Amino acid sequence: MGVMLNSASMPRDGPGGLIRVGAVPGPVAVDYSRLASTYDRVRSSPREVQEFWLPALTRLADVPEGSLVLDVGCGTGRISVPLSERHRVVGVDASREMLDVARSKGSPARFLLGDAARLPFPGGRFSVALAVLVLHLLPDFRSAVGEMSRVAARAIVATVDIRRRETHAIDKAFPSLQGIDASRFPRIPAIEQAFRAAGCRSVERHDATRRVEASTEEFLDRVRGKYLSTLSLLPPGEFERGLAWLEEELPRRGPRYTYSHTVTFVVAST
Repeated sequence: MGVMLNSASMPRDGPGGLIRVGAVPGPVAVDYSRLASTYDRVRSSPREVQEFWLPALTRLADVPEGSLVLDVGCGTGRISVPLSERHRVVGVDASREMLDVARSKGSPARFLLGDAARLPFPGGRFSVALAVLVLHLLPDFRSAVGEMSRVAARAIVATVDIRRRETHAIDKAFPSLQGIDASRFPRIPAIEQAFRAAGCRSVERHDATRRVEASTEEFLDRVRGKYLSTLSLLPPGEFERGLAWLEEELPRRGPRYTYSHTVTFVVAST
């Protein structure tokens, strides 16, 4: 499972707490305090972090070993903990429960309760600030982008362009999934513009192909654990119907389930 990065310069068109989801109709929230105990089991495997996320982030960060790195929306430390083997890492998250899990891993990384829109650090404190699949969870992603730009010389946002995301079985199982995500995930040009508005001199876009492979049962277990936050936002009954369909359909396709999708990294320097 390698990392393939394709670069293009702008401009181009196109988590205890409750994290409010912007642009989704109604008073919707994802309660990460309830997900903390199972989050690591159903999210990216340690192998995927080592083979995809760390190589991509390390290449794009382009800082020497021992640099001070901020992980915004660090959750249970999936990225912070392995990253702390080579850098001095501070993780910030809105969920006490997620941070408790992160701290239990015995990493040298520091984990702090905080708000991405009001980071508790002086300007220019970090070499790099990261936000990996976080912006769509925030009520005001522009404030978070501004704060990342304020506290770090370089900021890296990892996100997905939902409007051109590759589809697979989970989209058929849950028909509302793409529509909900389209209202949550900021458009890539909007993220780039937010960085420019924050005063960044350089803003670039890089695409990487992320390949996900698991046993069929392992993937079904991830779905049962609602590994995508959007699965907690589906209309009543849709999750149960979709899960039942997947449990019947996927074993017919074989013992392993594989899919690929594109991750977009927006990299900005002040």
